[in-house]
Amino acid sequence: MNVLVIGGSGLVGSNIVELGLDNGIEVEATYNNTETEKASIKLDKTDSDQTASIIERINPDVIIDTAAYHAVDDCESKRDLAWSVNADGTRNVAAAANAIDAHLIYLSTDYVFPGNPEDAPYSESDPVNPPNYYAETKYAGEQASKITDAVTVLRPSVIYGLANDNFVTWALGELKAGNELTIVEDQISAPTYAPDLAYACLRVAENGITGVYHATGPDSVSRYEFTTILADVYGYNPELITPISTEEFGQEAPRPTDSTLNATRLYREIDYEFRGPEEAFEAMQGG
Repeated sequence: MNVLVIGGSGLVGSNIVELGLDNGIEVEATYNNTETEKASIKLDKTDSDQTASIIERINPDVIIDTAAYHAVDDCESKRDLAWSVNADGTRNVAAAANAIDAHLIYLSTDYVFPGNPEDAPYSESDPVNPPNYYAETKYAGEQASKITDAVTVLRPSVIYGLANDNFVTWALGELKAGNELTIVEDQISAPTYAPDLAYACLRVAENGITGVYHATGPDSVSRYEFTTILADVYGYNPELITPISTEEFGQEAPRPTDSTLNATRLYREIDYEFRGPEEAFEAMQGG
């Protein structure tokens, strides 16, 4: 199996590349802004000609598209950029994948759901209703990915790990420095450990699994609870963390109140359950 990772220098992409190579899988990876030793193919997926040319040349069996414009608040003001990457860029990848009969795995988001607490946890059959422009573009990416005959849509949430900058690496840095953190307590989800998501991507690829699957951790927690668990596992002072409401915190893009997804269907398909925050943090601490 030959795998091409789009966005191989990012948090999820780098985990997929590392895990794939460690398991004897032939993996190549692209980057857009940050070249790494294992992501050395320059690709801007908003360039349809370049995307088609590179994918045709590499001719992979499987393409895993992790590349996205993730700045949720900035997406509200930079709408053209968000759409060009998350919707049009994904369409470019999907069209190129279909041209060579490759299996496309596209990473979406839990934010495609409105996040009403009475409706959570959401299953794959629940109707979507994106609450912000970032989510709109990612759902448009889901639709665009279906150009490909063989496609899998995975919906993760609050992806974290140590391979790249993310909420957890930021929080660890602040806690280590003894700085006070103000974290929202009324945004709830089931965070996704990046190595688990990487494993799921490769299992989906190996087994030719297609369709839409939720790909989150098993535990539903608020951002505040998530951060206090992190502090506890790492031995930092949890009193440095102060809860705040979303209204008080102030964010340009509306956020779901509870976007918890039910990922048990994916767990069954790949015969593997993702780790919750405490277990994942302990794994991170162990290196």
